[in-house]
Amino acid sequence: MFKIRFLLVFILPLSLFSRSALRSGIVNDPLIITNWVGDDKKSFLRDSHLEVFPFFHTFDEEHIQKNLLPSSSISFRNEPNKSVNGKEISEMIEHLIGEVRRRKRKFRDFICLKKRDFCRRKQAGLIVVKCKKYPFVVKLFMETPKSFVRPYQKGFEPACQFTIGGGATRHLVGFTRIKNVISIKERIKNNHHWSKRIDVPRKWFWLPSRERRIKVTGKNIGGHKEISTNLPSVYAIVADEIKAERTFSLWKGNDRRIAIDLSNFLLCRIDPHITNFMVEKETGLVVIIDTEHFPSLVGLKTRPRITSYSSWYLRLVSKFMGNRFLRSKRDRKRLQTHPIPPFSLP
Repeated sequence: MFKIRFLLVFILPLSLFSRSALRSGIVNDPLIITNWVGDDKKSFLRDSHLEVFPFFHTFDEEHIQKNLLPSSSISFRNEPNKSVNGKEISEMIEHLIGEVRRRKRKFRDFICLKKRDFCRRKQAGLIVVKCKKYPFVVKLFMETPKSFVRPYQKGFEPACQFTIGGGATRHLVGFTRIKNVISIKERIKNNHHWSKRIDVPRKWFWLPSRERRIKVTGKNIGGHKEISTNLPSVYAIVADEIKAERTFSLWKGNDRRIAIDLSNFLLCRIDPHITNFMVEKETGLVVIIDTEHFPSLVGLKTRPRITSYSSWYLRLVSKFMGNRFLRSKRDRKRLQTHPIPPFSLP
């Protein structure tokens, strides 16, 4: 474990700002161009690590529209006799966005759970909050055309994810969360062992009433001379709040075994990070709280077999170092002419 921490803390940060020894210059590296829809001011990112899938195949308009937060009554997860009107939740999120744009640190209707991945000055990143009045959690994603193409300015972890995932970001991979929930539930319900032990919270997409979109154009990427899409600059995922009796711990052997066995059973579609699993207080079920499609986040092309956390983390570190330093010009060209999507797509 010490060796892994050493790699993460000392070697990887240096490697983010280092140049691959196998690179002999930028030759037709992919280019991403962003601008507000209807605005000509553009931002640019050229990088050899960019792949077509994260930018142009994670967002599915039809899927999002089918899974929007309903405006009608929504029952509580463990109190089906109680409910809230979806329209009220929507109005609360609209107000939350206004508070975020005014750079408020505390919010009227929500308690902040996580904001380290959000930059208030740039108005970009991810904020996780929970409702004060109702048992729901909201993950709010925000980007601008400029912040969208500044992956190395968002911190160490997002920069690593960008490199290892072919340009994947939380904003992009967030679009996979509900598709992955559907796949996970389908696989679990048909298994006698896991169907009685595991659950996933309900989740819905939410879009603001006045939505501004980012036009993303790719050039020389994934075999395309040019490809484009329009992405929501702001969206949210609303989920049931899970009241935890406890969260899994790396120090508990049984927790590690369950998390690894479950991750393997689910074909590694979920992030096996130990704190993504918790025991729910009301039901005693093990609940998976983070459901983004993990192979899309870290660019896994083939299914791994997880045997331990130490070997798993070393595998990710090795993949990062390989992506960063060991790709030849031929490798980079093949990556663009014959793109391979992440495995086990939902």
